[in-house]
Amino acid sequence: MSTEQILSKLAPRLRKLGTGAYERGYRAGGAKGRTSTHQLVADLFSSLRIRFKEDVPVPGAGSLRADFQVNGTLVFAEPKLDERELSLLKGKSCVIIRRDALRSDRFDHGIRVLGLGEEGRVQTIFLDDPSFNFDYAHILPKTEKCSVMHGHTSSVLVEVGGRPIEGMVVDFGVAKQIVREAVKGLDHKLFIHGKYVTSVDRKSVSLKFDTVHGEFSIKAPKDTTVLLDGEATVENMAREVLSRIAPKMPENVTSVGVYVYEGLNKGSHILAKIHQEGARSARKKP
Repeated sequence: MSTEQILSKLAPRLRKLGTGAYERGYRAGGAKGRTSTHQLVADLFSSLRIRFKEDVPVPGAGSLRADFQVNGTLVFAEPKLDERELSLLKGKSCVIIRRDALRSDRFDHGIRVLGLGEEGRVQTIFLDDPSFNFDYAHILPKTEKCSVMHGHTSSVLVEVGGRPIEGMVVDFGVAKQIVREAVKGLDHKLFIHGKYVTSVDRKSVSLKFDTVHGEFSIKAPKDTTVLLDGEATVENMAREVLSRIAPKMPENVTSVGVYVYEGLNKGSHILAKIHQEGARSARKKP
């Protein structure tokens, strides 16, 4: 049974236990839970025959204690941790389980399982601006219509998700500048698969490839050519845009979604998780 299925089955019981009793004790098999969430977690571990310890001192954190410890991981159920206590947990393997009053719909059980550094809500913003438009040329050798060099006017829409800091996921001005710089580097460029390169010098790129219409041989300015890891499809162009945006986003940003439109009413969307090591002070590319 998946985690989602387990939580879905247990959620109605949790809500029933918790009605009007956030700090009331509950008893199950002689064990007393501080809150209904605490009791639920203990019941879950017991029913799955997972060995655990309760009320465990956190090493190097003074009087701070975890509700449970499982295989070296500290588990906190409905904790009330202040900033000082959270700082003492940095670098330790921790999981926080809590209920969220904000539920998306009736299928949302309201139970949230968070790793340390994920405390707090995750929100998204989106950016759609005329300055994100760009023109480009491309060739798709294996297709009938697009195997001849041609161009499009495209636009980019970006969504950014993360943990708000002082109410903001990221400053709109900062995010817009990152996207504008990425789009500017793609405007009026030729996109093509890098495998078609036959030679490169300081100023130019030579390309040769077979198409359904015959062989093409092109010598293009290096500065106006973007070589991709795959064919110059709108899907791979979305990946290229993402690769130029994601590394520049602040550490609290955990996901970036990019929509690239090819002309009107068609395009591609890619969503990637980024900065997943941000809570452990490590920055990684998507």
